[in-house]
Amino acid sequence: MSKFSACAAALIISLALSAQTIKKDSEQPVDSASIIREMMDLLADFKPVSFVTIDFTLGNRLYSVRNRGLNAKQAEVSLMIYTPTIGYFHKSGFNFTAGANFLNDPAKGFINSQSSLSGGYDLTGNKNFAAGISYTHYFVKDSYAGYASPVQNDLYASFSYKKSWINPGVAFGYSTGYYNSVKRSDTAINNIRRRLYDSATFNLKAFSAIATISHQFTWYALFGKEDGLVFTPSFVINFGSSNTNISHNTNATNLLNFLNKRGKLPKLLTTSFQAESAGISINLVYSTGKFSFEPQWYIDYYLPNTSANRLTQVATFTAAYSF
Repeated sequence: MSKFSACAAALIISLALSAQTIKKDSEQPVDSASIIREMMDLLADFKPVSFVTIDFTLGNRLYSVRNRGLNAKQAEVSLMIYTPTIGYFHKSGFNFTAGANFLNDPAKGFINSQSSLSGGYDLTGNKNFAAGISYTHYFVKDSYAGYASPVQNDLYASFSYKKSWINPGVAFGYSTGYYNSVKRSDTAINNIRRRLYDSATFNLKAFSAIATISHQFTWYALFGKEDGLVFTPSFVINFGSSNTNISHNTNATNLLNFLNKRGKLPKLLTTSFQAESAGISINLVYSTGKFSFEPQWYIDYYLPNTSANRLTQVATFTAAYSF
């Protein structure tokens, strides 16, 4: 194999194999919108109410508006993420939300990295059960960025029993999307400079199932008639399966075809349904009048063998105004 072919082969194979360590699957099921709805319903003597909420979140990862389980899927970045969100929650249970993620990219400055629209339905006015279903579409601005979300479409459903002291719950998600990666290399053959590139597209489909046990500690009328505090510790076990199709755009097409025929280049990465991670979530919501404040911390331990860091931490703080 010539020096040019060897460089191209290394470039293409390294790009394809890098997909195996990008964005591990892990989940986090806490839904603050549901907690705020429950609190407002309780303060209104269990009569469902309609409301609009405007909130602002600071966190260490790209932030999902509805399915918090996607938070730990996002690429880990050493940047602060700013997430404004607006939502309308009807007393019937139907709801719509829109949000955006902003961050300070070292190369591009302060940018809107992605936005989202979501629609869903939550069971309202029920003292025994909590249930909900939602669909969210994410608009990713730059699929090549290291912080780009791998998910653009997410269908999510959850159910929990509230009557016992320990609240068991399950959730299911189906997510699809894509992300891109590119590698470039310069070499010289016979004193002629060659510039090689390989751009890969990773198309993802993933199914997840989540089992939780939690308990809500609630206190009302702490400092007045219109305030309350909900503290929710949860233990989470996450299951899932996924497959990722890989396609290439390269200036070394003949070599790419040769490697494909020899089975040297993966076209499909799959994981069978398995236990993926276990985690602990700590969620606190304080509401007073039309304002609420929510710090949240989640730590997740990845179970399958991996060379990547097994521990994932998601920390956010949200301030919301509801009317």
